[in-house]
Parts: sequence; structure tokens; C-alpha cells
Amino acid sequence: MRKRMSAFLAVILAITLAACGSPSNVSAPSRTSSGTAGAQGGGDASGTAQYVLKAGHTVAADHPYQYGLEYLDKLLVERSGGKMRLEIYPSAQLGGERELFEGAQMGTVDIALGATAPLANFDSSFLVFDLPYLFDSREHAYRCLDGEFGQSKFDILERSGMVGLAYWEAGFFPIATSKKTMQTPSDAAGLNIRVMENEVFMAWIKAMNANPVPMAFSEVFTAVQNGTVDGASVSISSIFTSKLYTVAPYLDCVDAIYSPLPLVVSKTTWDKLPADCQEILKEAAIEARDYERNYLKDAELKYIEQMKTEGTTVRVYTPEERKAWQDAIQSKVWDTYIGNKVLQSDIDAIDALK
Repeated sequence: MRKRMSAFLAVILAITLAACGSPSNVSAPSRTSSGTAGAQGGGDASGTAQYVLKAGHTVAADHPYQYGLEYLDKLLVERSGGKMRLEIYPSAQLGGERELFEGAQMGTVDIALGATAPLANFDSSFLVFDLPYLFDSREHAYRCLDGEFGQSKFDILERSGMVGLAYWEAGFFPIATSKKTMQTPSDAAGLNIRVMENEVFMAWIKAMNANPVPMAFSEVFTAVQNGTVDGASVSISSIFTSKLYTVAPYLDCVDAIYSPLPLVVSKTTWDKLPADCQEILKEAAIEARDYERNYLKDAELKYIEQMKTEGTTVRVYTPEERKAWQDAIQSKVWDTYIGNKVLQSDIDAIDALK
């Protein structure tokens, strides 16, 4: 079914999508410089806003994360009557994802957008999100993240000085390498694969008999280019917008990892906002969540087609092939963590929402 759908989408995309630019079905917000070096956002409210929130992420300024934050900025300006706005810093200008969350914890960063993997450094219960083959689909992930289970993790996070606003997404992670396409997990043996700085990510790469190399995303392109690593496990959107595919032109959609993207605000900042601004920020973050998810899904289709056009070999696995990967990897990782650093009750709650 998935293979037929992929072929169908490819035909549609070939007819309807331009070679580059914004995805066709979702338009990016208009972009206005804030007047601060390296920052974007704020529109006409840049000189009059009472609450200017510094927001950071680690990827390029033409990435869906950026457009999601710009949309959030637009909502804040409109709904607060210009009293609130964002000042957005892309490309790890405020640090890598771990540094962004640490900044939110300390109050030096107002809003941080990043993967759940670094949050396990603050509370190990977040490791559950990094287990391979945890979610069957995006829809399954949304049911878990947008309901009581996702909120329960945000409640834990608040003890570390961060208030969770909403779960955006990075999507399912392929593996991009400079060496070869991989038909089975055994083809990954011996490869040096960059992963986020997280023990579960390292464990699932080891389960393929490959060598995990933890490093910040900002270092990945150069590391692949100079041969320090052979490839990386990272989102399709980041592979495209960073041009990683130009040095790692073999893209295997193993879909082992689905990466939620928590948008958090520093509790220090949150407590300084009046109640009406807190409510506006929370509601706008949820609306922007839906915008970012839709934008990302539309963009991924375009990115894949563009990468193919430029010579990237993209392998989308059949359900049977995907199951072979799952059978080879999942139990090796799950058996290590469930009942240890990952609660069985969390797994049960996620399974109940399939």
C-alpha cells in the first residue's frame, strides 16, 4: 500500500510541484527583519511590543521550523494587538538544541524549539520518544502527543524550569549516507552514523552493527564531507535545507525514529507574562503546531522529488522490508530500556492509542 501511494504521490508531484520554493499547498508567512542581527520576526510591532520573546532553533532560515515560528509570531502580534512578538534566531545562533533547552531552563532563551532527544538530559522519561518503531504513523503520534500522555511529559518538564506549549514535529528519520543504499540492516554494518547526543539513538545505530557518532547538527555537513562520518540519521527537511544530500546522496527511509519537536517557553519568562498573554501564547502555539506539521508534510514530498532530480538515490521500503528492519532492531533496544529508564506504563499508554 505504501509503495503504491509513494508512486502515486510521485506522479502528482511531478505535475504540480515546482523545482524549489515553498510547498504548494501551504504558504510561508511574509518575512520581515526584526532589526536585530541574525533575528527575524515581529513585523510592524518590532518597535512597540511590550513582550519580545527570543526564540531559537538549530536549522536553516528556509526550514519549516522557521516558517512555523514566523507563523507563531504573526499570530502573537495579531492577537495581542502588537503587545507580544518573537525574535527568531535560526541556524543554532543561540546554540545547539541542548544549549537552547538549557538556556530556557536558565531564562537566557525565552522559547526553544528542538527534538525530545536532548530533553532526556533533563528527565530520562523523555527517552521513551526515541525508541525505534514506537509510533505506527504520524496520526498515532499525534494522538499520543496532543492528549493526556503528551501533557504528562510536559508536566514533568516544568520541574526543570520549562513550560511545554505544544509538540511540533521533525517527522520520521531516514538515514543519509555517502557510501551506498541499504537494503537490509546488515548493509549498515561498520558505517559511522551521526546521531543526536542521546543514548537511545546511539543504541539503535549499534543494533545495526554500525558506529554511532554523537554530534551537533551544525557539524554534520562538514563531518560527512571530510569523511569523519559516513552519514547521519536526521529528518528529511534538515537533510534538504542543509544540503546534506549533496555529500550523502543515498537516502534510506528506514522510518525507525519519529521525532516530536517540543516547543517550550522558559518558566522564568512564562511567570513574567500576564495571564492574558500566557493564554494567547498557549493557544497560538497549538495553532502554529498544526501549521508547522502541515507545512512539513507538504515540504517533505517536494524535498524528496527535488533531491531525486539532483541525483539522490531515495529508497522507500515496502511494508515487508520495513518489518525486516523493525525485527532486526526493535527488540535489541527496547529490551535494554523498558523497565529500566523507560516505564512499561508509558509503552502501554502509547500502545493503547494505536
